[in-house]
Amino acid sequence: MLTDELKSEIQVAYSQLLEAKGYVARHCQKQMIADVANTLGRIEVDEDGTRTSSHPVCVIEAGTGTGKTVAYAMAVLPIARAMGKSVVISTATIALQEQIVFVDLPDIREHSGVDFSYTLAKGRRRYLCLSRLDSLLQDVQSPNQSLAFYDDEMYQSDESYQALYELMLTKLGRGDWDGDRDNWSDEIANDAWFPVSTDHVQCTGRQCSHYENCYFYKAREQIHRVDCIVTNHDLVMSDLMMGGGAVLPEPEDTIYIFDEGHHLPDKAINHFASFLQIRSTQGWLEQIPGILHQLNEEFGNMGSLNIASFDDSVVNLMQRLEEVIILFEPLREFAEGNDTDMRYRFPGGQLELGHRDLARVLFQETGRLQGQLAILEDRLEEELEDESQKDSLEQWLPVVAGMNARAEACMNLWREMMLEDNVSEPPRARWVNFREGDELALHASPIAVHDSLQELLWSRCFGAIVTSATLAVGQDFSRFQRRTGIDAGNHFRALQSPFRYQDNAVLRVPHMSVDPRTADDHNDAVALMLPELLENGLGSLVLFSSWRQLYRITEALPDELLTRVMSQGSQSKAEIVAQHKRKVDAGEPSVIFGLASFSEGIDLPGDYCTHVVIIKIPFAVPDDPVGATLSEWIEGNGGNSFQEIMIPDAALRMVQSCGRLLRTETDTGTVTILDRRLVTQRYGNLILDALPPFRRVIER
Repeated sequence: MLTDELKSEIQVAYSQLLEAKGYVARHCQKQMIADVANTLGRIEVDEDGTRTSSHPVCVIEAGTGTGKTVAYAMAVLPIARAMGKSVVISTATIALQEQIVFVDLPDIREHSGVDFSYTLAKGRRRYLCLSRLDSLLQDVQSPNQSLAFYDDEMYQSDESYQALYELMLTKLGRGDWDGDRDNWSDEIANDAWFPVSTDHVQCTGRQCSHYENCYFYKAREQIHRVDCIVTNHDLVMSDLMMGGGAVLPEPEDTIYIFDEGHHLPDKAINHFASFLQIRSTQGWLEQIPGILHQLNEEFGNMGSLNIASFDDSVVNLMQRLEEVIILFEPLREFAEGNDTDMRYRFPGGQLELGHRDLARVLFQETGRLQGQLAILEDRLEEELEDESQKDSLEQWLPVVAGMNARAEACMNLWREMMLEDNVSEPPRARWVNFREGDELALHASPIAVHDSLQELLWSRCFGAIVTSATLAVGQDFSRFQRRTGIDAGNHFRALQSPFRYQDNAVLRVPHMSVDPRTADDHNDAVALMLPELLENGLGSLVLFSSWRQLYRITEALPDELLTRVMSQGSQSKAEIVAQHKRKVDAGEPSVIFGLASFSEGIDLPGDYCTHVVIIKIPFAVPDDPVGATLSEWIEGNGGNSFQEIMIPDAALRMVQSCGRLLRTETDTGTVTILDRRLVTQRYGNLILDALPPFRRVIER
């Protein structure tokens, strides 16, 4: 309950922060604080502090300049402390995480008078594994080095990295490093880092002889000692899929804040997807008998291990996987793509009966192997209690655990392939990639995760705040509600930005005689217009809808303009932005050419960006398997996928793109959109009305 005392504490803290920083209260920020506080204050609890009421979610669309971090922190931190709950702030990008951890939260704690502790939570892979480092330095060849499930997991120990590993050990001993990859003085290559890190599957936990000094577990202990944890959407989803409370606090005791919340549905879809590569799977399967024979020879007390049973399971699976290749290979004829990677998508996500039957057999036989591996894993854990064999067994438990996890992953894929979807519910997207040689990869993914998010997150969390600058289309949250499963009974609000859009910026749609749907003609017209459009101003950002469009237009531009251009793909995003700022600071004109990733997450205030050029309305062509299957399902149920998906999503992308222009209240500039469909098509007004209220110049 939001008591008068809590209200007063929030108000005093907010006023104190504003006064200390010399800020002026913004109506939108005050409204966001009130909305968040009132939503959490309406939550009813029993005598144990467990939530008993529904609708604990507050969804706030807040544009640039609102001061979202201050708003949700001011409201949530005092309430969470009063209710004895943890706060988890989750973002989609590293840049925002670092801004919150290293700038915003220290500032709020110093100047608001609110006393709270906080930390940054990372996945296990970001930390050094002392056991693996010890093995590599002792030149102990762990059997799991060659058990990569997929090719890109294959990281062999290289002698050239021995000096690096020895330096790691030296710095750890001197206390000059904390085992966190991100805190190492230089960039560590993946093929150097992966051999000395681990995941939750192969980690032996308390059984490990290095457990007391483990950097990951030390960091995790810190998580449960602080009031506020900053992390990312991926880690939150991983934790929820492991049942919740595996790394982060239990959902029932947590108030989640999802900043950059528009990414949450896609992150969830990625976590619920499954895939496997047939030849790679055969590769690790055929190694199992040899590894288990070696294990049996090394430990006499494993004499009761039924190697023959494992051999039979592996032989059967290898044969069945050959049948998969024979059955799926004819689909290559209908696949689309290039010579090295062709893709065939099953229409509507529906497999033929023969494909499903084979998947069912593989699910059963893989389950048999997985059951045997699970028993062996349990047995090794029991044997680890014998201190005399602990050092040797520690090398084997991750190997067996890894094989068990791989078998479980295969089972998940075969389960998704064998099921026949309920016609009244969104189907799974299913497809096969044909790669170089005779490798093929099978994929299955949900096209909607609203039910899963409701089950794992919204129904369990104590409370949640979801915020972003792009959640609604013209204050309509229906698309976001459908994607996330957040019930309409929760609180939704779209706040107006404090920026003076009409005074500070112009949105211009110039006259063009070509339609973007005739791509080549449109590209040629854009190439002729860009030199004049980019003639004035120090900093400009040009946003393209595809690589093909970027390449085609760039090739047609004069060299004089290209000397000022830095294109996405030429170097890292961070380096492009850094060089752009250095050039502008030196008074040199600079232009960034980018795709969708440059339409959000970059901050170019003032002269760094006074002109944003959007080449084309960013309609997502539904050629990806998930989007295409979703569109088919909507159309098959009498809907219109263009109106229900493509227009709202394009409008949100346009808002993100336009949001690159004004980053502070004093910024000025122009947004130019080279797509006449905004004024010639009926849906154009819907998209225009979703954009910030710039002063409009529509050339007829």
